[in-house]
Amino acid sequence: MKLTELNPRWVGAGGEGISDKDGNPVSKREGVGISFDCPCGCSPRVFVSFSNPLDGGEKLRDRITWERTGDTFDNLTLSPSILRLGGCGWHGFVTNGEVISV
Repeated sequence: MKLTELNPRWVGAGGEGISDKDGNPVSKREGVGISFDCPCGCSPRVFVSFSNPLDGGEKLRDRITWERTGDTFDNLTLSPSILRLGGCGWHGFVTNGEVISV
């Protein structure tokens, strides 16, 4: 199945009105991860945080991250595989814009 069939969205962070634990403003970030509808059809979306965000900034702290290659939904590859803990337990890969369940 193509990733584009699962309503993918780039995920941002920070921005106006967002502060860190010390009350300091957090700069707006773009492309720190991706979310998409779960391939199994359950309602919660899958969220994957990148170790190498699209904006070139640092990865999000305190997050498990995936290595990203590609910069569009059509050519995105994530490594390693994705395993949803809890809920449906979906396990699969995103490879060159294709979502492959295992």
